Amino acid sequence: MTEKEEIKESFDRLKWVFNQLKLESCYGKNALSHTKPYKPGQEEELRQYLNYLNTIIQKLKENPNLFIKFNKLFMELRNISGSVKNLLNNNTLGETELFEIKNYSIILSGILDLAKENNILPQELENLNLKPVIQLLNPDKIITRSFYIHESWSKKLQTIREQKQSIEAKIVSTNDVEEKNKYREERLILVNQEKDEELIVRKTLSSRLKEYENILDYSIKNLGDFELAITKAELATHYDCSIPTIFDVESNNQIKIENAIEPEITESLKSNNRNFTPVSLELQKGVTLLTGANMGGKSVALKTIALNIDLIRFGFFPFAERIELKVPDFVVFISGDLQDSKTGLSSFGAEIKALTQLLEKAKKSSGLVLCDELGRSTNPYEGSRFVLALSDWLQSSSSYAIIATHYDGIKTNGAAYYQVAGLRDLLRSDIKTQTINNKELWQLMDYHLIRVSEDSGVPREALNIGLLLGLPEDFIERLNKYYGHSTSRH
Repeated sequence: MTEKEEIKESFDRLKWVFNQLKLESCYGKNALSHTKPYKPGQEEELRQYLNYLNTIIQKLKENPNLFIKFNKLFMELRNISGSVKNLLNNNTLGETELFEIKNYSIILSGILDLAKENNILPQELENLNLKPVIQLLNPDKIITRSFYIHESWSKKLQTIREQKQSIEAKIVSTNDVEEKNKYREERLILVNQEKDEELIVRKTLSSRLKEYENILDYSIKNLGDFELAITKAELATHYDCSIPTIFDVESNNQIKIENAIEPEITESLKSNNRNFTPVSLELQKGVTLLTGANMGGKSVALKTIALNIDLIRFGFFPFAERIELKVPDFVVFISGDLQDSKTGLSSFGAEIKALTQLLEKAKKSSGLVLCDELGRSTNPYEGSRFVLALSDWLQSSSSYAIIATHYDGIKTNGAAYYQVAGLRDLLRSDIKTQTINNKELWQLMDYHLIRVSEDSGVPREALNIGLLLGLPEDFIERLNKYYGHSTSRH
């Protein structure tokens, strides 16, 4: 898998979060589309960036209207990259292009001034000064957003326009047809002269703007990063996200996650008056095995982990109370329901393809690996052995891996073990089955992850879920034969 493909995979996971960013200008949107993950060795750079975001967050909390002010300015920006490219290519700019450069310079100066006032101006923009561009394109003392070819730039142009104005007055005042036609012909000559002189002025202005072409080009390339930072901070403020702790590359610390959420699922649950159960766990180098029944929330837990680690890699605050980690070189998520419609691969075939790419990658670098029910698209005998082999292989790698499975007998020396709490506490209680049947299953499930011992085994809750969802009594009796124990309703 190429770096471009990896970034696309992460972008797909982060799509909902990206859509929440209130980016208004083409520059901010372009910065987001070209953002790249921080890599091992860039820990200090990432820390500095996250601390800078934290500074912006504090300013936004102190002044709730600050983001609105920035957002309004960014909204007014237009794309001048084509005009700047014309400057770089020594082309003469049109009147509209000069107008757009002037407005861009005025708006950007306002953004820079606002950032300076609040002590959040990024280092990259500290020495950026577009006021000379504004002065060049605004000869009047009062700065206005409008633009026209001013007479002060050419005495000849001033004379032509005065003559044209005089002729136009004569055209209006006379009723003689021949005289009107004569004046109109004279006016047409002056109009052409005016256009020729305006072209000379535009050439002169374009030539003088060449002095600032690098400043303009530099501002275009860096302005978007600032808008992106502002919107990241606004998002983190809105969702009360926290700054993560970044360990150095040589660290062997565990990845610690406390009360992380998956925001899209959280919002969906809220709309149905339900709450998201936060995910908390520690991932050691090597393998962590996550077990639990189907419908138990394992997939959601993995998605929550992948999304929040990816957010940190791309310079966002995570949706969690606390996350501590070493920056992974990659994040790979393999799901048991993969399909590759482009190549016609089945779910299992697509899994093998993804697994092959993962193994090659994990041989060369240290990353985060998440596997959700690997091998469930093949038979349980073979599927469980694929999980065992992968767990054993990853345990001896330098990566952090979490493998979610409902297969029995998955044990790996040195691995950590977690389970979804599920129905375990409920089924030990004295709540009567009839009371349970009157509730929806999700109300009875405990989706918290709990640390367990190697000997805990996979929770066998399928029969219990069947009971809770009202399987017929005669079918339950048949199930009991194969479970080897008796289960009856109260």
